[in-house]
Amino acid sequence: MSPSSVAPPRPRSRAWGDVPRRPTRRTPPGPGRPSRARTRVRAGLGLVLLALAGAALGLVLAGAGLVVGPWAPVALVVVPVLGALAWRRNDLVVPLAALTLPLGHVAAGPVDLVQLVTALVVAAVLVPAATRLDWRLPPWPVAVPLGLFVVVAVLATPRARDSDLAFRLDVQLVLLVLLVVAVLTAVRTTRRLSSVVAGLLAAGAVSSVWALLASGPTESYYGGSVVTGRAVGVFSQPNELGLFSAVLLVLAVGTALSVSPGPASARRLRALALVASVLLLAALGVSLSRGAWFGAVVGVVALGVLVPATRRRLLRVGGGLLAGVAVLGLLGVGPLGQVVDRVASVGQATSNPYDQRPLIWAEGLRLVAEAPLLGHGPGGYYLEAAGGALRAGAVLEVEHAHQLLLNTAVEFGLVGLGALLALLAGLGAGLAAARRATATLDAGAPQRWLPGVLAAALVPVLAHGMLDYPLRNPVVLTTVWLVLATLVAACTVAVTTTRPDTEDAR
Repeated sequence: MSPSSVAPPRPRSRAWGDVPRRPTRRTPPGPGRPSRARTRVRAGLGLVLLALAGAALGLVLAGAGLVVGPWAPVALVVVPVLGALAWRRNDLVVPLAALTLPLGHVAAGPVDLVQLVTALVVAAVLVPAATRLDWRLPPWPVAVPLGLFVVVAVLATPRARDSDLAFRLDVQLVLLVLLVVAVLTAVRTTRRLSSVVAGLLAAGAVSSVWALLASGPTESYYGGSVVTGRAVGVFSQPNELGLFSAVLLVLAVGTALSVSPGPASARRLRALALVASVLLLAALGVSLSRGAWFGAVVGVVALGVLVPATRRRLLRVGGGLLAGVAVLGLLGVGPLGQVVDRVASVGQATSNPYDQRPLIWAEGLRLVAEAPLLGHGPGGYYLEAAGGALRAGAVLEVEHAHQLLLNTAVEFGLVGLGALLALLAGLGAGLAAARRATATLDAGAPQRWLPGVLAAALVPVLAHGMLDYPLRNPVVLTTVWLVLATLVAACTVAVTTTRPDTEDAR
């Protein structure tokens, strides 16, 4: 056989799925690693640029503060943060707003910082919700009284002698009503409710620390009915600190006694509530506000009624606390002696010659009789009552009627008073609906106990309101409305999460 007749060898066949190998390509060698000196130079340049950027930002903020006002640097920082949170984490907007309450009366141009933050929260929550058509309005038993109150305020404004004050109070009322809508829109789960409660408790703890640190020596006169040097904290007067502490104290005690020890988040909330309870109780004591003490006691009683699981522990804690205060007060230890004197002076209403409440209330009844339908407009008590008292031969310069229902009737008439009472009835109806919806749940479930705790936290406002009207302070007023909005949200969550066919339950 010749060599030419020999067939060439056939290439080896590939198995099914084999991929033919391609010749590897060698990549050209890249530049070597930067030297250690070059890395240090780059790091130094980065630090220099960062320092220059920080200095430029500081100059911009300082210039804005000098030109526009002290609120401008805060707004330049807060507005972008709230804007980012509104689109990314809108569940944090309301808790962060609650954390700004301890700032108190920080001026923000023509308004206080707490009012500016309220407006920013409303815009940060409702504007994105409007683009998604995802607003959540209050149930009609709450929405109708709120809308009626706004209408009455607008109709009564032309009757006010101080139109500028009336307009500012109207804007504040509209913002607070929108705050209720914003909280309902942003807070739709129990986790978000717990975050708002945690923000309120943290704000109360910080405010209490400031009040305790700033409190000084006091002196009592007329058997304890007059005390000078009372603690004020971030507020304008001790009664405002007292009501703020009483509202959040009931919330803190109810949370500490109701939250079930389980997940780490629940344990953290309980620890925060315990710490806040101690600090708020101390701040309430150093305020020496008898009306706030009365409101806190009534609020704790309401807590035991609305949240039955807390009754036994409330009795044990309350009994031990009263015994300890009584012993230390009798021994005259610290300021507790003056606390006991203030409590004893409750039954001696005539011992204080400077107490003008009888004249204040008489002027309030006279003003209601003069304008029974729509009242004298927002903030109208001050000028109207001062003029009437001067005609009667007395000097009376007070901002309000020192009584919640009477002050409402003076400024908004009997129609406005009816709207306030209807709002209270609507909150009660929402609480009753939440209790019926969660009757089969465990006592430790947040949907079960949170509406009752929040409702009890509002009781000090009504009880203290029978003796005073410290709601003119924007921080106290915003706190009360934030608790009210959280109550409405908690009732809504309690009802919706118990329905198996709702989106929230899924």
